[in-house]
Formats: sequence, C-alpha cells, structure tokens
Amino acid sequence: MQNHKISVALFLALSSVYLQTATADTVAKKQPANSGHQPSLAAKASFITEFDQNSDDNVSQAEFNLIRQQRYQQMDQHKNQQVTAVDYQTEYADRLDRKLKQERDGQIQQTHTRVKALDKDQDGAISLAEYQASGERAFAFLDTNKDLQINKQDPAPTQRTERPAAANTSAAKSTSAKPEQATARTTVRPNSVLKMPTSHNLTGMLEMYDQNQDGLVSKAEYLEQRQTAFNRTDVNSDGVLSADEYLNEFVDRLDRQVASVRTSQLKQALVRFKALDKDENSWLSQAEYDASGARMFKRWDTSGDATVTMAEVLPKAEAAPQTAEKTAATDKAGNAYNAKSRAVTSDQSSQDVAVKPN
Repeated sequence: MQNHKISVALFLALSSVYLQTATADTVAKKQPANSGHQPSLAAKASFITEFDQNSDDNVSQAEFNLIRQQRYQQMDQHKNQQVTAVDYQTEYADRLDRKLKQERDGQIQQTHTRVKALDKDQDGAISLAEYQASGERAFAFLDTNKDLQINKQDPAPTQRTERPAAANTSAAKSTSAKPEQATARTTVRPNSVLKMPTSHNLTGMLEMYDQNQDGLVSKAEYLEQRQTAFNRTDVNSDGVLSADEYLNEFVDRLDRQVASVRTSQLKQALVRFKALDKDENSWLSQAEYDASGARMFKRWDTSGDATVTMAEVLPKAEAAPQTAEKTAATDKAGNAYNAKSRAVTSDQSSQDVAVKPN
C-alpha cells in the first residue's frame, strides 16, 4: 500500500482550508432536531481496545490517563503546552494511518478467503456461474418476503454468525490462548474506520446496487449489474476471474475508500480540535486536553469505579444536536476562529519540520 504519510508542511497548507470548510460541512449534514447520539457496545469495545494496555479487557483510569498524557506529549512538538490544530491533526494522522493499514490488510486477507469460497469446483478460477450463485445466495438472504426485490419492507433476516473482525485479531488470539479469560469484548466487534459496503446487509446492498436510488433492488437489475461487474473484472476476457483479477478489482475500490476515509477523518480531527479549544485561542492547552479526557472516561465509566468494562451499562444518549439558531451563531464565531487559527499557523510554519515516515 502506498505510504500516505503527510508532512507537517503539507498539513500547514491544508489546515486553513479544512478549518474554513469544516463548520459549513458539519452544518450541511443535518439530523432530526430531536435525535441524539446513542452509544453502542461496538463503540465501547473500540474504547477498550484503544486504551487497554495490559490486555485484561478493562480500562483503568490510570491506563487511560497514561495514554492520553503520552499523546499530548507527542502533539506538543515545541514543549510549550501549546498544541496547534496542525499538531493535533498530525498526531491523529499517525494513529489513523496505522489503523487504516491494519484494517486494509485484514480486508485483503478476507478477500483471499472469499476467492477460495467462491471457487466451488476448486479449479483456481471463478466462473460466471459461481459468481452469480454467490450473488443469488446474498439476494435470497435479504429478500425475506420473497417478492424478488429488496427494500426496507423486507423483514430483517436472521443474522449470520460472523467471524471476529480483522482489526480485533489480537483479542481473538488472546482468547484462544486463554479461553477462561474470554469476556464480552471478544464477542463484540469494535467499530471499523475502514468500512466497505457489502451485499450481506440492506444498507450495503442498496448502496452498491440501487442505481436509480428508488429504495429497492429488483433481482433482475441485481443480476444484470453482477454480470456487468464480472465482465469489467475479467480483464483478459477469458470468461473466468482469476484470483488476481478478483483481488485487484477489490483492492482498487478498497484504496479509493482508504483515501476517502482518510480525508474525511482528518477534516473531522480539525472539527474536534475546534470543539476542544474552549477559550478559542487557536491552541490546545494541557488543561483543555485533560478536561476532554476526563469527560470521555467519566462517560464510559457508568459505574463510577474508575474502570471501564463491557459489563457496565451503556451511557445515556447525548443531547440532541444544537438548533439552527445555535448552529448559525457557531458558524459566525467559527469564521473569527478560523482567521485566528490561520494567523497562528502562519506564524508557526517556519518552525515545523516534516513528519518522519514509519
């Protein structure tokens, strides 16, 4: 995979653009006025996976504080407790790139397995009949009312048993080595940052095959699109898909998704920075960062015992998004914030150096 590491110098060029567009993009993604963010078991599993240093499937306050302190020190390049938006984004980009690579590798590994599963006659290639038979099974799974079309009117299918997520491989290995220590976290897949649409769920099926966006996919148009995809993937036009052809087509889509996710996530990092910069002075102090961490840990530690576990009840849903009036006020304030941030970035640009690649 091409190394996506970006230097701080490039961050400096991009950050002012991101800061100008972040507020507008956030406002554009409107949600119902009474909706709130409901924490999930997958989100808690992600939190525990991220901060559990001794692999006991729990996160103590001490573990959490140590990692947060290490991250702030890494961000604070000039050791003056003044973390800029660029510093904040750079540290996050380093973690994001590692996670994207891990999940990309897992996706490719799963694709090798999928090729073998599709090749029913084990002749080393996937015929059109084998390819369409797999599609038929996926369609039948979601077409629960058997009306030869898939839409939201289909009752939810009985969920298949899923393999452990590739991103949670270490947890799975730990469990198999010490089965007596298996916990709830090993049965819950942490949230994935690199999500590819799949025909094995309704959302993915509609995203991939509902070309006219009418909210349904008929079996006829589904199989026709599968035929087109097969022909496009069959680069040498020999009527079958080799393992390389199948893999290359998927990797091409996967890498486009990696690039899209990376761009989106780095933009969101700047939105988060703005939210953490409570005094709006365009840099993040140790106190501001610690206050954010304290809120995060307290939210997940619903039992109040200074340890986050999967057994604890989930936090309550967060407050509904701000009203249109508040959003407009935030947007107005954001313009002034962005101007200050660009000034700080410009002033500091001569002091920054490129990030060393891993």
